Amino acid sequence: MKIEEIFVKGYEKILYGEDAATGLKAIIAVHNTHRGPGVGGTRLYPYASKEEALEDVLRLSEGMTYKSALADITFGGGKSVIIGDPKQKTEALFKAFGKFVESLQGVYLCAEDMNTSPQDMAIVRTETKHVLGLEGQSGDPSPLTALGVFKSIEVTVKHLGLNLQGLKVVVQGVGQVGASVVQRLRKEGATVFIADVNTEKLQTLAAETGAQIIPLEAVYTTPCDVFAPCAMGAILNEKTIKQLTCKAVVGAANNQLATPQDADRLHDRGILYGPDYLVNAGGVINIWFEQLPGGYNAEKAREKVIQISQTLERVYQKSTQENITPAHAANLLAEELFALPMQKTAQS
Repeated sequence: MKIEEIFVKGYEKILYGEDAATGLKAIIAVHNTHRGPGVGGTRLYPYASKEEALEDVLRLSEGMTYKSALADITFGGGKSVIIGDPKQKTEALFKAFGKFVESLQGVYLCAEDMNTSPQDMAIVRTETKHVLGLEGQSGDPSPLTALGVFKSIEVTVKHLGLNLQGLKVVVQGVGQVGASVVQRLRKEGATVFIADVNTEKLQTLAAETGAQIIPLEAVYTTPCDVFAPCAMGAILNEKTIKQLTCKAVVGAANNQLATPQDADRLHDRGILYGPDYLVNAGGVINIWFEQLPGGYNAEKAREKVIQISQTLERVYQKSTQENITPAHAANLLAEELFALPMQKTAQS
């Protein structure tokens, strides 16, 4: 395997790995290990270029640093991406990736993410012990990620003086997390509009829940109270923010803001923004419990995920009191935690 180091200011370690025999082309980025090892999922995606993959993994790994700090857990920030077609993944590919992860000797711990699964991670585990989120332990983090998103929507709605009953929500992306969010919202009496590239998933979910299918291009313009992005990132930008008709944006997607300035654009329009790295922290909280002394505790993990909503309320309050965007408020709170000794902030 050919491994090349890439140097980017502000990041502790970035490696590009390529294995001709298996077709592996992957990047691991470790942003910061101040609070603990860099932890983040492994995303498999057909990036158009190495440069596009690098841009994505850099943003995602930095987001994991802030996510872990604000979630108050002893992880740092890391992420990995595999460049490839999800339909063509093989056992050999994940074994090669496991060797790549092992080369960092525990500085980075991987887990499942977009287009990878606990089963894939089990293959990775045959080549390295630095894997979390395996079956029989914390397993699939999607249910707890969805719980955190739902609780975040709930506290946002309360902050706006609205109720879940009769609330109108547009959910973009109905994968495992998005679909679970839809199911929870429908149980509480919300009207939910759904959009996804996978029409089969849409039709199944609509039939099960009574959610209404809308075209992908209509997610920004459909009148609603809450827009919940649960697919790819960078979907909030100068163009799309102008189209929004919602009162708030609260969703599971990583890195929803295309640029930092987009937080100001939302704020200027009076649209409340739930910072994504806080809202979607349920997954990393879940796998954190896996490696604590005594092993995984599902009930404690659930309790800590529910605390996301309390932290989000603090963010909204700080935003209002200091007249800053929720994104800025969340960053400040995360950086305060970042500066504290790890053993005093982490809770078990």
